[in-house]
Amino acid sequence: MARVKKIFAILAAIECFVIMLLEMFFWEQVGMKINPAMTVEFLTQTVTMAANQGLYNGFLGLGIVLGLIRKNKEMILFSLACMIMASIYGAYSVDYMIIFKQGVIPLIALILMLLVKDRKTTLHFRTFHFR
Repeated sequence: MARVKKIFAILAAIECFVIMLLEMFFWEQVGMKINPAMTVEFLTQTVTMAANQGLYNGFLGLGIVLGLIRKNKEMILFSLACMIMASIYGAYSVDYMIIFKQGVIPLIALILMLLVKDRKTTLHFRTFHFR
């Protein structure tokens, strides 16, 4: 189960990085595919705003990755909680489906991080024979 929680944390980080790429670099190209109600004019006017949002998503993904590398559970939990809160607010303010599209993976990762214990590593000593 320890691997499963890391896999879900990595999936959440990948989700952040994909959103970052879409919002920072491909906003005008994919915006209408994401939401057909957005016009070309609206997408052009909101490029800077979307890039700013994308940057924040990148920071959340980076928080998860650094937390995994440094084995800092609190950093991972904080990043996942931020993702969940952002999806809840997105569901409230934009479209309720955002909570399912962007909140399920981080929620599963957060629950697993809280419930699944890490395996404790033990020290292995070699016995040396002196002659």
